[in-house]
Amino acid sequence: MGHLFAENMQARSELYVKMSNDWNLARNFWIAGEILSEAIKRGGKILIFGNGGSAAEAQHFAAELVCMFEKRRKAIPAIALTTDSSILTAQSNDFGFPSVFARQIEALACQGDVAIGFTTSDVGDLENDHHSWNIRNAFEAAMVKGAKNIGFFSAKTKHLLEMVDVAIIVPNENTALVQEVHLAVIHMLCGQIEKNF
Repeated sequence: MGHLFAENMQARSELYVKMSNDWNLARNFWIAGEILSEAIKRGGKILIFGNGGSAAEAQHFAAELVCMFEKRRKAIPAIALTTDSSILTAQSNDFGFPSVFARQIEALACQGDVAIGFTTSDVGDLENDHHSWNIRNAFEAAMVKGAKNIGFFSAKTKHLLEMVDVAIIVPNENTALVQEVHLAVIHMLCGQIEKNF
């Protein structure tokens, strides 16, 4: 049992060390923080989405921004598009699950806003594999509305890279590990944003 724990902790430690030495990742982290801070300063809002565990990350991120992370400051307008069961079920029932986030982006996004999508996978074949198509379609809708796109991805993610202004890519394919690192980066970004407010 102790051996299993040690192996799991070692895997996490090695991933964090690898990422800490990745200059491109550090640059993208800084760019993402600047995009978010500038949008907030100009009155923009943050629209966040993901599936499964990534939906929980979207909600976590929105909560940190709206309420507070480490210091008291003005509320930041952030909305998790994963929480309204009536919208999610109506849209998926009437038009299909691939459009559940895009429809909300169409309704809520304005030029100068930021859309943030989380996924640990890649876009599948729409006919046979709906993986991440709702993420792709949301990014596309955000581009049409004039919003910036930030992607939280894994080593599996390939086809979404061209749709975002900046990508935070965890260099691993293990879903659990990627989600854990995504959460850590969420907290780091919240800290960076709060320094500006």
